[in-house]
Parts: sequence; structure tokens; C-alpha cells
Amino acid sequence: MRFIHCSDLHLGATPELGRPWAEARKNEIWETAGKIISDCNRDSIDLLMIAGDVFNKQPAYSELKRLNELFKTLTKTKVVMMAGTNDYISPRSSYTNFRWNDNVLMLTDMELSEKYIYGTDTTIYGLSLYDRETSTPLYREAYPKQSSGLHILLAHGGEDSGIPIDVKRLSEAGFDYVALGHSHSYKKVGERIFYSGSPEPLDKTETGEHGYIHGEILMANGEYTVKTEFVPIAKRKYIDLRIRITPDDNRQSLIQKLTKRILSEGAGNLYRVYLEGVRRSEERPNLAEISEKGMITEVIDNTILGYDFGELEKQNENNIIGLFMKSIREADADEYIKERALYYGVEALLFASDENEGAIHFIQR
Repeated sequence: MRFIHCSDLHLGATPELGRPWAEARKNEIWETAGKIISDCNRDSIDLLMIAGDVFNKQPAYSELKRLNELFKTLTKTKVVMMAGTNDYISPRSSYTNFRWNDNVLMLTDMELSEKYIYGTDTTIYGLSLYDRETSTPLYREAYPKQSSGLHILLAHGGEDSGIPIDVKRLSEAGFDYVALGHSHSYKKVGERIFYSGSPEPLDKTETGEHGYIHGEILMANGEYTVKTEFVPIAKRKYIDLRIRITPDDNRQSLIQKLTKRILSEGAGNLYRVYLEGVRRSEERPNLAEISEKGMITEVIDNTILGYDFGELEKQNENNIIGLFMKSIREADADEYIKERALYYGVEALLFASDENEGAIHFIQR
């Protein structure tokens, strides 16, 4: 049996709201959902499982209809999905009375139940959430029935402040596969237990690859074996760029460094830029200008004003600054940490010297 496990599509979300590319990102989330559907047809997938947060919030009827139209294009695949913490089933939810295609099963039960999927010899165990937050361990009593065929649990939670999920207990429960949602990062958390992550990254903290899990469950020597592969599918990635500045850099060279890195990583990606190192001028880099050089979500200036530390240590070798600098220079530590320790330590000592009118030499690059 071939399957695709995905979760946290967050259809209807608008990442980067207020940015020039916000509307494009909203559309791309729908386009990526469409790509998952086309991959199901291409790979003759038997079962598509969506482990919650199909929508970013309570879906409108028109959004359910739009998704249903996508499901209609499936040639073989059956769909099983649930409501998660974002699109939980409220008293007025459009989920309640919506009529899905015959190839779609929406798990709407409030308590854990099982559904047999004809044509796949698979029993799916799951429920839908009826509240955004709950501390109730909804999957504590999840066990597969003693019957033939495959037994798969579809669940949402277990990460951060979500629904408690005891991974160790689920590993011992005997499911052939556990498809989890809620975390936006792909990860294997137990024996045959996976988070697929979100197909598209949704904010600047969600770096790395995003996609879905392609799996196959086969019978070998009287037992089921599971093969899984993570398939990257996101149209864009969030990338943290660290740009190293030296005292020799100026405005033009900084922009050149940034542009070169962005072109290297891909101009279509989204960037959070960290400026690091030592600058010569007391004037800080122009963050607004930097933000215009690509799809940049944030610029963080961690640069420090440079001193000629060699000359400064020589001029102050017989006082507390010289002794401090010597101890830092000889310390067994990362060079970046030593550099910042020198800067902040010297700054503090110079300030103390100014306050006390001490004879300490100040040398700036």
C-alpha cells in the first residue's frame, strides 16, 4: 500500500502579511496542495493522509469546496483527514455538514474511532479536534484492533503546548504507521511514528526543507515493513544569512556581499539577515536599504564598533585593560566569542576609566 502523509497545509494563510510578496505566498500554499494531489496521481498513491490543520483557521464553505475540487482530480487515491488545532470543529464550523467526494473521508468524531478504508485493506484510527487547546491525552487509549490488514493512527498534537502524545506508548501499541501533525518540521519521533511537517514554511523561524512523506507498506516474511521517504516540495525556503563584516567594508561592499549570497542561495527564497563582525564607522549599516535587496523578512545588526586591539593592548599593557585583553586573547574559546568579549569588556573598562578620569589609552580603527 502506497501512501502520502502530510499535515499542516494551513490553506488560507497569508505568510508575510504586509509584504509585497504576501499574496503570492498565500496562492503558493494552495498551489503546493495541488502539487501533492498531482503527485498522488503520478505515483499511483493508494491513501493520502492529512493530519490536521488543513486550513489556517475555521474554513469557509467556499474554501472547502475549492479543496474538494482538487480531491475530485484524484484518479485512484482515497483521502483521510482530520481537523487540527487551527481548523478545529466549532459549533458553527462549515466542516459539520459539508458533503465531500466519495473518495474523501473526514474524521469528524470527537472521540477516537476507527474507519475501514475499502480497497486498501487499511483501518484508520483518529478523531477531529473540537477545541484549539486541550491538555487531555486524546490518544492514550489508541490501540489497533486484532484484525487483519493495516492499522494506521492519524493524530494531531504532542509538540509544544499541543495535545499530549506519549510516543513511547504509541511505539509499543502495535500500529503499522502513526501519521502525526502539528509540528511544522519533518521528524521521526518513534518506531514508525513521523511528523511530516508543513508542505510550505509559514514564518521566518521555519527554516530548512518542507514537504511530505511518501511511504510504502509491504508484507515480507509474514510481517509488514514500512519504507518512507521525505519529499521536499515547498516553493520557497526561509534561510538565515550571516554576513560577516570587517573594518575594511563600506556600504557598497556590504551590499555586494549580501547580493552574492542571495544569488548563491536562490533569489526566490526568503531571508533573515544577520550582520556580524566589526565595523569601522560609528554609523550603523542602513537596515532599510539592505531590506530592499531581496525577499528579506528581517535584518538583525549584531556588528560591533572596531578597535585596534593590538595597539590598544600594547598601550595599556601595565593596567587593567591590558591584563584583561591578554587573558581573553589566551583563552581557549571560539574566536567569535572572544571577539565580542574583548569588545564589550573594553567598552566597559573605557567607560569606567572615563568616569574616573583614569589614564587609559583609547585607540579606534
